[in-house]
Amino acid sequence: MRLYSFLCIALIVSSVVQAEINNSPSLSSQALFSYDQADAYTTDQRAVRKVFLAGLQRYMTQDGDLIDEDIASLEPAPLAAHGGDYSFSQSKLVLAQKIYKNHPIDFYSGCRFFTQQKLLVPDWKSCGYQARKNPERAKRIEWEHVVPAWVFGHQLQCWQQGGRAYCRDQSVNFRQMEADMHNLVPTIGELNGDRSNFSYAMISGEERLYGTKVNMEINFKTRTAEPPDNVYGDVARINFYMRDRYHLALSSQQLQLFTAWNNLDPVDAWEEQRNELIRQAQGNDNPYVTRYQHLDSKQVEAIERDWVDELYLLIFNQRFSLPYLMFALATILYLGYLKYRRSRTTIQKTPKSTSTTKKITTTRAKKTK
Repeated sequence: MRLYSFLCIALIVSSVVQAEINNSPSLSSQALFSYDQADAYTTDQRAVRKVFLAGLQRYMTQDGDLIDEDIASLEPAPLAAHGGDYSFSQSKLVLAQKIYKNHPIDFYSGCRFFTQQKLLVPDWKSCGYQARKNPERAKRIEWEHVVPAWVFGHQLQCWQQGGRAYCRDQSVNFRQMEADMHNLVPTIGELNGDRSNFSYAMISGEERLYGTKVNMEINFKTRTAEPPDNVYGDVARINFYMRDRYHLALSSQQLQLFTAWNNLDPVDAWEEQRNELIRQAQGNDNPYVTRYQHLDSKQVEAIERDWVDELYLLIFNQRFSLPYLMFALATILYLGYLKYRRSRTTIQKTPKSTSTTKKITTTRAKKTK
């Protein structure tokens, strides 16, 4: 199956590379709808389509994202799907009203934020923030998924059928992942949009795109993001938590990076407090925060995301420049490969569970402040 997937997907690689080269700056890679199909455009010329959800007129992007979906507010947003158990809206409200009530600090920039007509808005002067390209979106606080919705959604069939909005309407599992407050942090809207679904990585050069004091780095060419070093550990522990709770994949490279970040940036007082507040509100904690310890690669078993995952991510991000049938074929092959990989992993783990009796001893490090 792996060889079959390789042969089929390899035919697409040259088209993907060519599409990336020919990608016109006037056609954003975020635009699903052609200009003829679009009902409206955002300020950065992203095509959006008018939809009606819960009886309300909204605008939706190519992946089913409502353009105002992540806005932080003290008022409940209108439910956009599936009534009672649609909880992302509820989570945002709890985060705004309770979790961050006494800690109004942006995760990526360090800016303080305040309430203005029920909306949470950043104080740029408090952190020296300067808008890179989208000053309007930079004037609001949004809720950022540290593990992006694309990462935990794209492996689901519902995502292939209609993106985030469709998954939200059809999948209880997706709604639970989307609403998990351990994975949600407040950040300036422009940073949320620029980070997109980029992977975390170390970025050389220390380029300051958002002001000299804002240590959030994004490389749009390599599609990677590096958060400030004072939240390295927070990012790592959130990724470990989401991986364990929802059986997500982490590549060996990301595993190594997050293990190092966990050790470089131990749990601080606010992270402990946030973890406890979310436990009270949501009913579960993040064990990597509650029982913090230094880690090594042997203590954190990797669920590998191999080269097929990386190749499909490249194809997915260039899907608007590819023929539809080519992208559809790649998606079908990728879903088949995921099914095969899960079945193989189950078979491999069964005999090991009876023979492996060694316990890995761990050294707990107390954080000193």
